[in-house]
Amino acid sequence: MVTESAMKEKSLLMENHLKDAQLKYLQAQINPHFLFNTLNAGAQLAMMEDAKRTGDYIQKMADFFRYNVKKDNEKVRIAEEIELVDSYIYIMNVRFSGEISFRKEIDESLLDVIVPSMILQPIFENSVKYGIDNLDERSIEIVLSLYKKDRFACVEIRDNGKGMDQKIIDQLLSRQPLEYSKKPDDEKSVGLTNVIARLDNFFNGKEKIEIKSAENQGTSVIIWIPRRDETCIE
Repeated sequence: MVTESAMKEKSLLMENHLKDAQLKYLQAQINPHFLFNTLNAGAQLAMMEDAKRTGDYIQKMADFFRYNVKKDNEKVRIAEEIELVDSYIYIMNVRFSGEISFRKEIDESLLDVIVPSMILQPIFENSVKYGIDNLDERSIEIVLSLYKKDRFACVEIRDNGKGMDQKIIDQLLSRQPLEYSKKPDDEKSVGLTNVIARLDNFFNGKEKIEIKSAENQGTSVIIWIPRRDETCIE
């Protein structure tokens, strides 16, 4: 009887924790939905007042937040990830007065490759965040490439920023826990840690990650994605 009572108590506790988690999840969804609905209203108001550039900017922001909410934890086409990057770069160029030079080299036959959502934008965010403040008079340059190599679809993001510390790169690629010390480079690795973990989970470790960097010579992140016929992701 004591054992049965303890099991019931544990079950009730778990049920309460689950309900609490579900409530917090629903509450967390309210703010993003409210935000992009408000931004949509702002975009419509700007258009009514003939402020086209402002309307475009607000609409891009609304699209960006809508993607974050709707595509969370989903699998998506790489084309959708690239569209999100386009919106992000547009928003950043308004913010930084067009200081970001962005170029794409895309093999369009790979646009239907399936990936987990939100794997590209965090990498671009790192390139912008740690490039804008460290290039003196130069503008930041980012190149997104999508190409075939062997049995993989490769996504490469290259920038001309200050580069990453090799110790952090080694820790990231070996999936070791990172020792954070509130340095900019340590903060920079947080987004990459999340991306790598989700890629590992999605592809069961069949993908490859490369990070190449040198001081003041930029960083290149390459994601080797198994082609659809090589993985069971449907």
